Amino acid sequence: MIVVRDLLSINQITDNAIRDLVRQRIEDLGGAAFDANTLGYFLVAESGDSLKALSAQIGFDILCNRMIGVRYGHPEFTPSFEFIEEFPACYDMVIVIDDSGFGVELFIPKETGIDVDLLCMCQRYAFKTETEGAP
Repeated sequence: MIVVRDLLSINQITDNAIRDLVRQRIEDLGGAAFDANTLGYFLVAESGDSLKALSAQIGFDILCNRMIGVRYGHPEFTPSFEFIEEFPACYDMVIVIDDSGFGVELFIPKETGIDVDLLCMCQRYAFKTETEGAP
């Protein structure tokens, strides 16, 4: 997984569409003045990343409601993320961690090697972007 806390860190992202999307998000949040310590950071999942490792980085099991512990797939499941947006190359999941608004924006590529349950949950809850030429 790739942790992005500034514009320079996006160079680690090999997928051009995802890198452009993360760059745009950082630009929208102030560009070079973006403060990851105040606002949060970006996380890009990579093929082979375990769900356990991704969840540890975020601080809770992504597939469980962090307040009531109900897991994805259970009829009473409600997600802990704010929203998921679908792009051709990936899903973009926004998670607010605390009341200050600090959060993590998780980019989940649509590729083999990504946890199947995570991809299924993303597909189930994501809305498709209508933006012309979006990554």
